[in-house]
Amino acid sequence: MSSLKLALVQLAVSAQKAANLARARSKVLEAAKAGANIVVLPECFNSPYGTQYFGQYAEEIDSAKPSPSIQALSDMARDSKVYLVGGSIPELEKSTGDLFNTCTVWSPEGEM
Repeated sequence: MSSLKLALVQLAVSAQKAANLARARSKVLEAAKAGANIVVLPECFNSPYGTQYFGQYAEEIDSAKPSPSIQALSDMARDSKVYLVGGSIPELEKSTGDLFNTCTVWSPEGEM
């Protein structure tokens, strides 16, 4: 019987999206190196926490034309070869302007 190792990541986030993505990547890779098969990032890992920040940090969720966070999540999953639960990111539905708190899930091949 094979085993399953789950890693739950907590992060300190800042107003700098790129720095938040880099911290998340570091923790995902660290968890994979420690033997995790599934890694779970926290809610709003790429931005300050709170709906008042959604408009400023929102991204479209489109794997065909990936935004910075979507590309980073795909790369994290693929590079670490884990299933990645992408916490959540503020999502913009461009056609309506609606904002959502969206969680994506990734395969070890980096596929959403």
